[in-house]
Amino acid sequence: MKRDLLLLLAAAVAGCAPRHTITGHIDNLTNDSLCIVHCAIEDMPGLKGDDDQRITYDTIVAANGRFAYDMPVELPTQFIIIPMQLMEFDQGRRHSTSTSDMKLFLDKGEQVKIEGRIDSTVFNCTLSGTRLNEDHSRHYQELRPFWIEGQRLQDAMAGKSRAEQEALYERFRQVMARRRACEMDYIDANPDNPLAGYCLTKIPIDSVLTYHERLADAARNSIFRPLLEPLLAKAGKYRLIRLAEAKIVAGSPAPDFTLKTADDKNFTLSSLRGKYVVLDFWGSWCGWCIKGIPKMKRYYDRYKSKLEIVGIDCNDTPERWLAAVEEHRLPWINVYNPKDVPAAEDISVEYAVSGYPTKVIIGPDGLIIGKYAGEGPDFYEALHKTIQ
Repeated sequence: MKRDLLLLLAAAVAGCAPRHTITGHIDNLTNDSLCIVHCAIEDMPGLKGDDDQRITYDTIVAANGRFAYDMPVELPTQFIIIPMQLMEFDQGRRHSTSTSDMKLFLDKGEQVKIEGRIDSTVFNCTLSGTRLNEDHSRHYQELRPFWIEGQRLQDAMAGKSRAEQEALYERFRQVMARRRACEMDYIDANPDNPLAGYCLTKIPIDSVLTYHERLADAARNSIFRPLLEPLLAKAGKYRLIRLAEAKIVAGSPAPDFTLKTADDKNFTLSSLRGKYVVLDFWGSWCGWCIKGIPKMKRYYDRYKSKLEIVGIDCNDTPERWLAAVEEHRLPWINVYNPKDVPAAEDISVEYAVSGYPTKVIIGPDGLIIGKYAGEGPDFYEALHKTIQ
């Protein structure tokens, strides 16, 4: 009887023992501090940057390599564990590298355990506690060689000549292509695993729709669904852009459109028939777009008797667009392309814009003369040759 009571008491004490959200042990720590970053998965698609208030940064101590971290998880959450000794400084800020952290994913009531070690600049570890994290840990072991080689090639670029850097970058690009192929192989082999949904976010955008079709419901509707919905929208937009490319070529009619100007009036492209027109797809967030404004102004002043420029702001809020128009004193027609319209109604999609800035020269007859991506001399040379 006494023995039974002792056993019951021991069980009760064990049941009351704290269950930490994340526990772990890491060998070869020379700095006992760990950085833990976490964010609700549903918030991740809308993050504005590393300083977004929806991201939480914590620092904890791993005494003798052992640590425990508690954070009430109410929604599916991504955690990133980073040993401080592997973080690098850049422009006064500390950041991780592609081989210095480990991601894990927890839903309400779940716990995970980390067993790891530091090998030079690489954080090697395994996860246990949930099926998803165990699968993620095994898959990451397959990916780690690509990340290690990629990081090595990136580090090797420092101090090299332009030609040497280009050669190293080409090798880096090939390594990352093999890494993405590994992600796609995982989806093919595990279409019903929730982790396959996460892998979908790591493959080329032109493959997303094809591989999404291969996923079973368990992968489509997992905790990663909030990541997949905007990804599928982006992939659908990309497909429409590829289809539009065949129409946005020299000699083809420029698609007509109507958008709102800064003073909230309707502007229609066809109203400029009889003049040369440059459509300038840009955004206040685009550094190269802003850098090109002074040169655009010079060419506008030179040719404005024959030419009109239409600045089409994309991927901005109306407030940021109007502020940028005023700040940079843009003297041409400025219109706003709403960012929340369906892809099929998006003017940037209709003109097959895949990067910014993009400029389209249109002749007085309404036919496309040329399309130019980026801020380079080819556009200005073509404009001068066309109008002079």
